[in-house]
Amino acid sequence: MLPHTKGPVAVLAMPLPVEYQAVLGLLPDHQFTERTVRGTVFKTTEFQGRHGVWTLALTMTGRNNEAAAAAVERAVAEFEPQVVLLVGVAGGRRDSRVGDVIAATEVYGYESGQDTDEAYLTRIKTLQSTHRLAEQAHQVAIEGAWLDRIGAGERPRVHHRPIAAGSKVITGVDSGTAALIDRHCGDAQGIDMEGFGALAAAWRTGGMDAMVVRGVSDLLSDKTKAADEDRQPRAARHAGAFALALLERLDPREEPGRGDAEAGGTTYIGAMGQGAVATIAAFGDRAHGTIHLNQAPSEK
Repeated sequence: MLPHTKGPVAVLAMPLPVEYQAVLGLLPDHQFTERTVRGTVFKTTEFQGRHGVWTLALTMTGRNNEAAAAAVERAVAEFEPQVVLLVGVAGGRRDSRVGDVIAATEVYGYESGQDTDEAYLTRIKTLQSTHRLAEQAHQVAIEGAWLDRIGAGERPRVHHRPIAAGSKVITGVDSGTAALIDRHCGDAQGIDMEGFGALAAAWRTGGMDAMVVRGVSDLLSDKTKAADEDRQPRAARHAGAFALALLERLDPREEPGRGDAEAGGTTYIGAMGQGAVATIAAFGDRAHGTIHLNQAPSEK
């Protein structure tokens, strides 16, 4: 943990200004400190959860997977967070309604593939949200207290399903990209442009929980500039309210999910041969390790 950061850290990353402003609007009584890291601006504040106080770092990533990945990597390097949440709006699929929230269980990177003379062969990539966040997101939806943050009369549903992420803005349900997603990512509840990059950066760094939370601002075929001006702030506020309620429910004393490391496998590190030397070290605020030395009896 860096010396100028207090307590466990959670990063909320918002791609667009409307999403960033929506989350700031949900924290009206908070005092923020601003910090710039290699050009990326972060606003930090303290956030009281049920089980302790978080240091909350907010940043705006910019549009597309690459920009989101770069911003998350900078956030991780600067703050060493326990939690990273990408929060914003998405186009809805399946039975989505405008204003619904998607707590993504997985993110599909749908654009990888091989273009041959015969056909385009997709190579869909999948990244999962960490188990702890997926479980806690279910409890947030069941309890329903997050709805208090968005005001009376609003009762959006919460979908615990995948989303698909790519570089294209999709404005038609009969478009070629929409048809590709229908064929190969049929269970995706929504479509965005940053979720895969953000989750990839978190997964490759490791040692933290990560999830994408989206509010549905359009249903693809009804996306217009005028509609966005009305719907995007509402959808962004819903996603931000759910994300803050999720963070509020988390216990900062729990260790973040570590992917495959939690499966209980064993890693062997050592050196063999005459004169061999092994140096083992662990770095970081939550680094830990155990070394077992097993020396055979000397021969006489």
